[in-house]
Amino acid sequence: MDKLVISNFYKDILLGFHLVDDEIEMIYDFSDSEVGNVYCGIVKDITKNLSSAFVEFGEGKKGFLKLGEDVKPGDKILVQVKADPLKSKDYLLTTKLELPEEDLSEVHRKFEFTSPKACLYKTDYMTDICKKLSNNGTEIISDNNLVSQNLEGAKIQNLLYNSNSGISIENTYRLGKIIKDVLSKKVWMDSGAYLVIEHTEALTSIDVNSGKNVAKKDREENIKAINFEAADYIMKHLKLRNISGIIIVDFINMREECYEELTKHMTELSKQDNVVCNIVGFTKLGLLEITRKKNRKTLNEILSEVGND
Repeated sequence: MDKLVISNFYKDILLGFHLVDDEIEMIYDFSDSEVGNVYCGIVKDITKNLSSAFVEFGEGKKGFLKLGEDVKPGDKILVQVKADPLKSKDYLLTTKLELPEEDLSEVHRKFEFTSPKACLYKTDYMTDICKKLSNNGTEIISDNNLVSQNLEGAKIQNLLYNSNSGISIENTYRLGKIIKDVLSKKVWMDSGAYLVIEHTEALTSIDVNSGKNVAKKDREENIKAINFEAADYIMKHLKLRNISGIIIVDFINMREECYEELTKHMTELSKQDNVVCNIVGFTKLGLLEITRKKNRKTLNEILSEVGND
């Protein structure tokens, strides 16, 4: 059975590890996030050349809003958080609320008499993920008493609480090794080839290397096989690490006719991503360009923000 293991063993960051057949499929960040929350914001500044505004909300928070209506500084405005701050940027806000109909009506009703900067609707990202997975038969396992109490209150199915059993969740599911592997620049593939994933301010670069996979016969077919295997690993790690923005992939050079086939393969894989992912294509230098929408912080950013032990 699939499992979602929730623990804050690593630097007290609450994470959810989705395991499928004991292999890591996804890591969820269940630490504090504003995404989905709705606020009564106050317009602070207008940037006319960008048709945008900076809006204050909550306790000293500020967000960037693309304007679709006329507003002026000091106006009260209903906003929903689309994305948490990424690096030095502010929250990303929208006035197009995505809520269930009954909640939407209640939010508009509250807005009329609510004080500025107040929160009108708060999402529960962890509960939403747990409900979705448990309804599909996934076991939810936690060693955190407060988490288990919250999920019990939300009537989550397949919930197992593991705290006083004397069995370490971290050791049982090798969570420490999973974190180490996900933070590693080098990713080994089943064939013996490997990827090198590196982050810069501007983009993420991924280099495909043949490594220990050295075929003595039919070298061209072997290179093609490595590149297609790499494509699968790359798309998995984009989701697993929540890598976003511009991604440049340097595959091993292969026959000209194989590049179009590889692009189609990557495009099909990108359709399985819950985040908008665009396979732009190969450049004249033979590098594959990918863009992936930014929604939450990358796993590397989340785990690196907390000081080392």
